[in-house]
Amino acid sequence: MLLIIAVIVACGSPAVQETKEEIPQKRPVRKMSVKGVVAKAEHGYIIRGKAPSMIFTILNPVPTILDEFVKSEKIVPIEVRIVSGDNVDIEKLDGKEYPQRSDSGPM
Repeated sequence: MLLIIAVIVACGSPAVQETKEEIPQKRPVRKMSVKGVVAKAEHGYIIRGKAPSMIFTILNPVPTILDEFVKSEKIVPIEVRIVSGDNVDIEKLDGKEYPQRSDSGPM
């Protein structure tokens, strides 16, 4: 009897293993369109959103690209992927594909 209990504890019960496999672990990717101004803040780059009216922190900055937008202070359309809360990764900036960190070299 103890041997059977030890085997069940060591291997886990089949019912528990099936439950773990059935639960999807992926979170849906949330994307958003923002119209705003790219700015430089003390801690990095931000988007001062006009629509929606909100400040977003850019988690994937490419300074060579963003500095041009900071200087122009132009309101541009920005496609972002929400990482968490107001932290975003830019996917498109002013209608152009935005390079991801792996594509942009050292930061």
